[in-house]
Amino acid sequence: MTVERSNLNRRGFLQWLCWAAPAALYPVEWVHAAAAPQVVPQVDLRFITRQMALRRRHEWTDIAPNPARLRAANMNAYDRITLHHTGEVMRGTTEGAVINCLDGVLNHHLRLRFGDIGYHFLIDAGGRIWEGRSLAYWGAHVSGQNERNIGIVLLGNYEQQRPTRPQLQAMQQLVQLVRRQYRIAAGQIYGHIDLGRTLCPGRNLYPQVQRLNQQAV
Repeated sequence: MTVERSNLNRRGFLQWLCWAAPAALYPVEWVHAAAAPQVVPQVDLRFITRQMALRRRHEWTDIAPNPARLRAANMNAYDRITLHHTGEVMRGTTEGAVINCLDGVLNHHLRLRFGDIGYHFLIDAGGRIWEGRSLAYWGAHVSGQNERNIGIVLLGNYEQQRPTRPQLQAMQQLVQLVRRQYRIAAGQIYGHIDLGRTLCPGRNLYPQVQRLNQQAV
């Protein structure tokens, strides 16, 4: 589905739907129109797109990653998955509101000098999956433990909210596809809380993450 241009033009006014941080954190020059050309390493994601819809990176941003701040991944070495939440209550479910939220996450990570958004995939409340950082690079989502670790984040605060059924279904299917593609063993699916001092991915999502470890690929 093509995002309506009218939604994109209002992105600056909708930032509050996702991020409670001061607007000063997101300079105007960092808000870009979607679907513009960019130079991003292309990874074959047909193992996902043959089974489910995936919004590719160029559909929501024209901000290219900064390779000087990224570490190239060994594509055959991914051996675990970590699930997160963004930590901000997500109220908007339209594609325009979601893209504003994605912008907020990306711009916040750029201010932290990550070189790009930290997560490889993002899942909104409608169950749509969005491509984030290219799998050609290790992520930036668990301090000191990003090598071989695929980062998936659900938009929302799951200490306060509950994930939607479409969100959970998309998470389960995506995790299964990624596990199968990279031969990720049982017991190698984590919540951020398992690897660091954090509440992420929240008490209302973490039990679902734990159940993923019990499912066969």
